[in-house]
Amino acid sequence: MGTKKVQILMSTYNGERFLAEQIESLLRQTWGNLEILIRDDGSKDKTPDILREFGAKYNNIIVYLEGNQGVSRSFFELLRKSDADYVAFCDQDDIWLEEKIEVAVGRLQKEKGPALYCSNKILVDSKGNIMDKQDGRRRVPGFGNAVVECICTGCTAVMNREMADIIKARTPQRAILHDWWSYLVASYVGKVIFDEGAYIKYRQHGGNVVGARAGFLGEIRLKAAYLRKSRGRLYGQLSEFAELYRGDRKKDALVDMVLAARHFAGRGKVFFNRQIYRQSRLDGIIMRMLFLVGRML
Repeated sequence: MGTKKVQILMSTYNGERFLAEQIESLLRQTWGNLEILIRDDGSKDKTPDILREFGAKYNNIIVYLEGNQGVSRSFFELLRKSDADYVAFCDQDDIWLEEKIEVAVGRLQKEKGPALYCSNKILVDSKGNIMDKQDGRRRVPGFGNAVVECICTGCTAVMNREMADIIKARTPQRAILHDWWSYLVASYVGKVIFDEGAYIKYRQHGGNVVGARAGFLGEIRLKAAYLRKSRGRLYGQLSEFAELYRGDRKKDALVDMVLAARHFAGRGKVFFNRQIYRQSRLDGIIMRMLFLVGRML
């Protein structure tokens, strides 16, 4: 049972189908001093009604029914409302194991200075059944990874107060997602902890499941298409990051080098630089090729 205050930040939008099950899993957390802040981002279904019911029943659930801002801005708005010792991001449709917060805070308590914790996850189908194929790859956090890839799935993220205050002091307008931005900031100013354990059942819907591979070349095409999805947005995120965070010469130079790869003259430097990396070797090769042909930024 924890004594330090933890706030779980949940942003909802048209999430009536799985919302109650998720909130109930939060209420079963073994951590004692827990508060749940839920911001609805303008839902049109029964989500607000469900939230009102939970808010009326539980004193530690605080509900904000507000207008639509989009998922990232909604989470940053919640972060601005937070004041706890530790803060966790939470999606509306997963299932948390009871010890999730306790494990995360236990790791964060050992750190001095700003720190972000994230972890692996258990993939389940829309009915909550554990899927046969799981992603158990080892992840190595680092700023050179954060500039081109996010390994911090938002619903696994927990941060200490110092990190939360740093992020909320300079919230972005062009972040690809709140979790990627948090990983980027944390790897720049503090420490990122990646736990290979999994304490969340991460629900996979038709749109977020990686499809069956059509052989090796098919996999390359799928990965290349996935990486190109962030084109334009990646440049916007890194440009804004360069405006808001400066001071570490080596890391600043890395960001500047990636941004310079938007032009032909700068592409070769990124192609040969080994400080910039993705977790998968194949992803890394594809990423470098996309930089080289001008399809990454």
